[in-house]
Amino acid sequence: MESKRPIFRLGIRQKVVLILVTVLLSALTVSGWLALEQEQRDAIKEVHQRGSDITQFVAKSLAYSVVGYDYHTIQLLLDQITSSDIVAYAKVVNAKGKIMAEAGAHDQVKSPSLLIFTKNIVLDNDVVGYLTTGISMGNTIKRLASQKFHLVESQALIIFMIAICEFLALSYLIIRPVRVMSNALGKGFKENGDTVGRLPVISNDEFGDLARQFNALSSQLNEANTRLRGKVISADRQLQSTNKMLQQQSNELQQLNEELKLLSITDPLTGLYNRRYFESMIETEVAMSARHGIPNSLLLIDIDHFKKINDTHGHHAGDAVLEEVALRLKGRMRMSDTLCRMGGEEFVVFCKNADSGDAVNIAEKLRLTILERKFDIGGALLKVSISIGAATIPDGYATDTVKDFYRYADIALYQSKGEGRNRVTHYANCADASSLAN
Repeated sequence: MESKRPIFRLGIRQKVVLILVTVLLSALTVSGWLALEQEQRDAIKEVHQRGSDITQFVAKSLAYSVVGYDYHTIQLLLDQITSSDIVAYAKVVNAKGKIMAEAGAHDQVKSPSLLIFTKNIVLDNDVVGYLTTGISMGNTIKRLASQKFHLVESQALIIFMIAICEFLALSYLIIRPVRVMSNALGKGFKENGDTVGRLPVISNDEFGDLARQFNALSSQLNEANTRLRGKVISADRQLQSTNKMLQQQSNELQQLNEELKLLSITDPLTGLYNRRYFESMIETEVAMSARHGIPNSLLLIDIDHFKKINDTHGHHAGDAVLEEVALRLKGRMRMSDTLCRMGGEEFVVFCKNADSGDAVNIAEKLRLTILERKFDIGGALLKVSISIGAATIPDGYATDTVKDFYRYADIALYQSKGEGRNRVTHYANCADASSLAN
């Protein structure tokens, strides 16, 4: 805990004056005009250095406040640093050129007694604003002018002694505190953005005031940084939660798209593939069969007297028959075959790697599956049969299009129905096929 400022204290100027008076009373030396000129140059150089260091340090301290648009904290800092005799004016401008805060002697900015320093306010190597400070030279100029007037009238030895003593005084009273502060400021910041250390209060003069003000400001900045980190952590958690929710929604949307895609190729009544799926699938299969000579067969299935079932028992019974037929056909299918409902009472089966003999055997099994037991529809037992037309590629008719493949199976189906229904006919046994072969 810092000690309170004493009621009585000696400032830097008072200390220098006291030393000069002591030397004047104790020494009679040669004139020191040149020594005084050197002293003036050193003093101005030191003020330049001090002003640059102070401006640089305050610019570093302002970075988080500028990024966070914390106008109150910035103004509070500028008011504090301009309340001393060292900094007479301060202004902060953001990267867009907007003044965020200004304090001190606005009307003396162009005064020759002020040394103007401008430093970039940098955060993570990005310039986020600019700090301008005005370091007062008034007291230094007045003091040097008074000393010149008196020293001109004094002996060279007195001026020489004054120069030596003043150099020692400045080294102890100004350079030493500045070096101590510079060493403390050189520690920089912690990884979390807090200042590493506090400036030691080694004197009860303006440097002591500056150290106390900086330490108070450092505490405020650390508190503000802690609050800012808390907000960043909260925002990060919220962002993670939002990302998780978006990912979940994306998964749900993907699943919905898959469901919609499945619905677009599925018959809603029977759950089988629909005409759209069959048309997209058969093009590829026919092309592959024509290219590689792989035998494939197509079965067109039609429920016999389906219109009579609808007219006699109603459309509800007709739908029940369609569902049961689809279920029985699906139960007798090979794993490699594809069953689709083309619409109404018509179904189609694509038999992969099946020649004409295989096609007829598969069709007979399907026909018997439907015929072997009656359909229980609402308590009424209905006898249902199916007619099947089959076609196989490659064949002796140079069939290489889906249109011809389907047409040949349809011709075979038409012959099955014409010959009394409840039978299987292969296109190779049709009269139309015999005429093509001849």
